[in-house]
Amino acid sequence: MGRVLKVREVGDPILSLRCKEVDINNINEEILEEIEDLKETLNYTGGFGIAAPQAGINKRIVIIQVNKEKCNYNNCENVPTTVMINPTWKKLSDETEVEYEGCLSVPSIRGKVKRYTNIEVTYFNEHGEKIIKEISGFTARDVQHECDHLDGTVFLEKVEGLHGFATTDNINRFDLRKR
Repeated sequence: MGRVLKVREVGDPILSLRCKEVDINNINEEILEEIEDLKETLNYTGGFGIAAPQAGINKRIVIIQVNKEKCNYNNCENVPTTVMINPTWKKLSDETEVEYEGCLSVPSIRGKVKRYTNIEVTYFNEHGEKIIKEISGFTARDVQHECDHLDGTVFLEKVEGLHGFATTDNINRFDLRKR
């Protein structure tokens, strides 16, 4: 079982770094322990994804985990705990959707971000196996968001429009998802 790590918040310099690739041929005990720590941290926070830099780890590792019952986004589906090492993605169509996004590193604030709705993601799992998947809907948004962290980008940099920000409470209070 891993440890719960401190989630780094916007302004922490690690969130603006391009993370280092993981040597797929050398997935050692240290990397496996960091993966367990990331899983434990994600479970503790209740989020849908976490990128390694959000926990102070400068490596290209993402963990995705979605419980459809707890997801308020469009097109949510259950996603079991998925470890993505050195993930990359490409769009499968030009179709996009703008929705409010949140982030563990930006508590309380949400912003409207445009994301591709259909992507192909390529990554390695913790056993070094290469995985290629087509994903869509919220899962595609989640992967794009977490991959941005690996390149030193926080969603705040991608918010659409002058009125693209809101607090979590006000999104629900004023039903802003429908606007």
